[in-house]
Amino acid sequence: MVQVSKESTVLLAGATVLILFQLVQFIRRGRRVQTAISNVPGPKPASFWTGNYTLLHDAEKGWAFFNDMFSYGNLCRITTPFGCNDMLHLADPLALRHMFRKNDYSFDDPPEVYITLQMVLGNRGLGSTIGPLHKKQRRLLNPVFGSAHLRNMTPILFNVTRMLRETFLELCGEGTAEIDMVHWSSRTALEIIGQSALGHSFDPLTKDSVPTGYGAILKSGFAALSTPTSRLGMKYLLPLFASMATPRFNNWLLRHMPTEAGQRVNNFCETMDGMSREIYAGKKKLFLQDPEQLEKGRDAMSILVRENMRSTDEDHMDEEEIISHITSIVFGGTDTTSSALLRTMWLLAEHPEDQERLRQEIQAAKVECKGEISYDQLLSLPFLDAVYRESIRLYPPVPYQDRMAVKDIMLPLGNPIKGRDGQEIKEIFVPSGTVVAISIVGTNRNTEIWGADALEWNPKRWLGELPTSVKDSGVPGAYSSLMTFLDGRRTCLGMRYVQAEMKALLFDLVGAIRFSPAPDHAKISWPMGIVVSPSVDGKMAMPLCISRA
Repeated sequence: MVQVSKESTVLLAGATVLILFQLVQFIRRGRRVQTAISNVPGPKPASFWTGNYTLLHDAEKGWAFFNDMFSYGNLCRITTPFGCNDMLHLADPLALRHMFRKNDYSFDDPPEVYITLQMVLGNRGLGSTIGPLHKKQRRLLNPVFGSAHLRNMTPILFNVTRMLRETFLELCGEGTAEIDMVHWSSRTALEIIGQSALGHSFDPLTKDSVPTGYGAILKSGFAALSTPTSRLGMKYLLPLFASMATPRFNNWLLRHMPTEAGQRVNNFCETMDGMSREIYAGKKKLFLQDPEQLEKGRDAMSILVRENMRSTDEDHMDEEEIISHITSIVFGGTDTTSSALLRTMWLLAEHPEDQERLRQEIQAAKVECKGEISYDQLLSLPFLDAVYRESIRLYPPVPYQDRMAVKDIMLPLGNPIKGRDGQEIKEIFVPSGTVVAISIVGTNRNTEIWGADALEWNPKRWLGELPTSVKDSGVPGAYSSLMTFLDGRRTCLGMRYVQAEMKALLFDLVGAIRFSPAPDHAKISWPMGIVVSPSVDGKMAMPLCISRA
């Protein structure tokens, strides 16, 4: 019989007590969140094991669940997998203002967002960095997407949009042709990013050219990341095994993921990384051979390299960081732009009177500026601006984004709700660790802010003074009282770029081509996803008919 010394017994007992204490503390911290938000009402759990979390990401049921949540008001609770803390779903303007304007540093992206973006964008990409490094990167990248550089970049945008316009005119000839707008928008968004941001051409956008596989891989990657199973794994399993401090292990984990979605994401990440390295190597070789090209370059990458060469040692970026930025620019600016363009073309096809009014404004502007419109003239066209704003208001490409409280905070509610106990809730205590799903689309469609027609397409609302309810709402959005580009220190860096890109596309396409519904128009649906894209019979597609205007 093994004899156990008194000292060993004491040590074992002490270790057991310590482990139990840490376990209790862990449970208490977790239950602290659950207890604090338990009185907030919300839809009943669809499943004992997964709660309602999977419905939030369900392609088919997601929008119905979205409507169900708003029957509880601008704040509700989303039940999560068994043993996990529930989440909050928020669209209250006052609470959002306190989050983004008054307590911006009290909230951050949840851990799984950083880990996933680190896998996708590389270790040094803007979306996967935090703290001083993130501040430094935004400071260096801000000028690249500022108005001064966009003015010089406008001719590059129009170079791409005219390529697409000429191809469409060739396709329709003197009659009408049916096209899949998803096919062309994906190719165009990638080519615009390529030429204007990277100084690189991916696709000539001609009728007979074979498109690069990057666009398809991007969409496949986004689709794989959007499934309920993937989102469950990323949110609740990934942080258990991976962290931002273990990038090599994270990549190993992704490479050995035993699921089809995991392998699609891995293929997406490897392809993006290889593409970024190839582009950077080409640019570096060109600049070494002809340094004048660096000074002449108007694309974002030339500007970034130029600014980096002039920066101090403290701000200087190494090659890995620049490569990560290339991946970030392509990742962040391709699928979202494609989604916004698709939705706008779909809306204009459904509202021919608005399409015709826009066309008349564009054609008049072409005559006035003799065919060459400047950046400032493009942005000043009133109805083009109205169409753009209304499209991203009613149908933001990204419907919601998660934020996590990093310290305890009390959020006031502009629109009090009734708790599960029947009492009115005027403010909500949000403990550290609570995840809040920011309802971008819900805030943008709030009838108390935008009026009774908030759920309707009405670009004319932007032509006059906005209702006082919009100004008085206090919505903290960085652009036009909208949450489309969020707000605060993580406002979308490419906000002005997207505006110029979208307006250039609409200017060239609608000015020369008439878009109308195809025979299968009624079959087009817009499934819930990280980025919302159209679908026909379960396949990503959007048929449209085109003819000369």
